[in-house]
Amino acid sequence: MISITGLQTRSVIIINKGETDMQKNSRNRIYLILGIGVTVISTSGILIKLSTAPPLIIAFYRMLISCLLLTPFILIKYRKQLKGFLDIRTAIVGFFLAVHFYLWISAFEYTSVANAVIFIALQPLFTYILEYFFAKDDLHPGIMTGIFMAVLGSIIISIGDINSLFSQIWGDLLAVAGAFFAAAYLFTGRRLREKMGYVPYLYIIYTYACLFLGIFSLITGQPFTGFDNYNYLYFIGLALGPTLIGHSALNYSVRILPATIVSLTILFEPVITTIFAWFILGEGITLMTFLGGLIILFGIYKAVRKKGTKKNQLAEQST
Repeated sequence: MISITGLQTRSVIIINKGETDMQKNSRNRIYLILGIGVTVISTSGILIKLSTAPPLIIAFYRMLISCLLLTPFILIKYRKQLKGFLDIRTAIVGFFLAVHFYLWISAFEYTSVANAVIFIALQPLFTYILEYFFAKDDLHPGIMTGIFMAVLGSIIISIGDINSLFSQIWGDLLAVAGAFFAAAYLFTGRRLREKMGYVPYLYIIYTYACLFLGIFSLITGQPFTGFDNYNYLYFIGLALGPTLIGHSALNYSVRILPATIVSLTILFEPVITTIFAWFILGEGITLMTFLGGLIILFGIYKAVRKKGTKKNQLAEQST
């Protein structure tokens, strides 16, 4: 006779195995979405470089056009969820995003691209610090090794200008502050994304960011018109690509993955941007860039190859 207990045990094992496979497939799908998002975001550097508009205006129109494109869809399908505008936390997250754009893009007016590449490596470090104090269940032992490798890779990419790293202090400080606010934006909004609808959340955050960027532009006296027609094409490209596809993919990924993991993968953006610049702008790829890119890739792999949360690790151990 076949033991009923044995059948039950086998059934549980099969079900648990199926759940594990589903979890793996879901995780791989999220990593794919995240990879596509980072790749699309990497085109922003090319579009910004081609534009002749002030950095703050570029950021403003990027958000404005994104919001305009989303508005009809929101009004038709998600009108009832617009009450999220009344939640002060969405305004705070939108403010963090706006400040990130303002500081990060403005930094390029005062410091070199090489310096900015180094300081962007601080973003996952800031995110890790935030998660260490406020979301310890999201961390795993291998993540610090990944951060260290990614930071090292970023430094190697910019090693040619390492002597001028602190020669333009104001721009360097802007870049560091921009990296911090990017980490704060991803981390602070994570709990909201778990409670709000995905598309309404993006719309509300982007709208608040656009509002704050508009205020920043007015305060600093930036012109809103008078640009070459090609600039508006670049604004549209930034809205359709890096914002609606790229940043939206990041926001979707961070609902499932730790914010530190998402921040860490963004470090591959300078590498992809360099490749795009090689094909589109004819800029060469140095040996340091190649080696640094490989190290960044290895660091990202070290950080994401383990499970994203301790809960997932315990779930797998129980199977």
